[in-house]
Amino acid sequence: MQTSSGRIRRILVATDSLKGTCTAIEAAAAIGDAIAARMPGVEVDRCPLGDGGEGTLDVLATDQALRLESHSVLGPRRDRPRIQARLGISSDGRLAVVELAEAAGLHLLVEADRDPRWTGTGGVGELLDLARARLGSAGGARPMLMLTVGGSGTVDGGVGALSSMGVEFRSTHEPIRSPLVGDDLARIERIDLPAGVRSAWAGIDLRVATDVRNPLTGPMGAARIFGPQKGADESTVEFLEHGLESWVDAVGRCVGVDRATDAASSPGAGAAGGIAFALQALFGARLESGFDLVADRIGLEDRVRAADLVVTSEGRLDAQSMMGKATGRLLELAASHGTPVAAIPGSVGDLPRDVRARFRWIRSLVETCGPSIATSDPVAAMVAAVRLEFTDPAGSAG
Repeated sequence: MQTSSGRIRRILVATDSLKGTCTAIEAAAAIGDAIAARMPGVEVDRCPLGDGGEGTLDVLATDQALRLESHSVLGPRRDRPRIQARLGISSDGRLAVVELAEAAGLHLLVEADRDPRWTGTGGVGELLDLARARLGSAGGARPMLMLTVGGSGTVDGGVGALSSMGVEFRSTHEPIRSPLVGDDLARIERIDLPAGVRSAWAGIDLRVATDVRNPLTGPMGAARIFGPQKGADESTVEFLEHGLESWVDAVGRCVGVDRATDAASSPGAGAAGGIAFALQALFGARLESGFDLVADRIGLEDRVRAADLVVTSEGRLDAQSMMGKATGRLLELAASHGTPVAAIPGSVGDLPRDVRARFRWIRSLVETCGPSIATSDPVAAMVAAVRLEFTDPAGSAG
């Protein structure tokens, strides 16, 4: 179905990343520029999306004009050299953004190092402390520190981050050396949260932006669902599951059993190997949909309402896209305002007929140019898809 400029004055290009080939920012620019060239006179609003996964920091940095800083921190393996990782700070010091994948991402680990018994979030804790120190403390609402947690290579329950933030851990007989990793979970008998650490975080509105709703433990928890993709074999999964259960018990001895068990069972507690649980239970962090947090910051609803058409993109459009992911949430938001949505995904998987019918049209990069070009030159494929779906300026068939 071709789109003509005669019925459209404003198009919102709201894109997620195409993992491994194109960032959300690159996709929004490529599709937006191609539409602008194809339909002069139509206003094009380029709006990269993030849902708490990798790339969300860059999306917010671009939209919110955050200052990006690079720091030397621990990587996901404590036995490897330190790495450079970024954080973002707003000019008024009221917002800081830390992306977990910058310091503990699976992509930072070579295949041989992917073993969640020996990976941890120590560098994430360092980034959190650095970001907190840069936030303003003027009167009014507390400054917000947002942690986006997609793309992790860890199942450490957040103990690595906590140990870098000043929380102290003891086994039965001795202190446990910082930074902790997944292997340390079952050893923790006692947690000490120093008063200075507690007070430093009391003035921070800490939010964890997650794109999953899994609890910490159990058949849908951090170890059993996400452990294998991070390098855990069957025995390691069970070791980590036991460690996470023991970790909940230790937290219960520190903050109270009810608070610990409630936090462990809350939707999203199992995100990024359990760091969401740790920050919620010990620092009162709020676990929120990454899509909702980002959408609120970038004014997405107003931009959808103002558009005559929304064009979106992601790596693979399939049934899972409708399960809380950015594309599905965008489709729901647009439907609530009567704004039609078209899609230019990398590829299309198993998509029920009723879901397909909710899109004005779908034109995948694979359908347009074949899988080789779709992967090697996604920008060229996006331009080609736009030319096929949008009427050219002279009004001839595109």
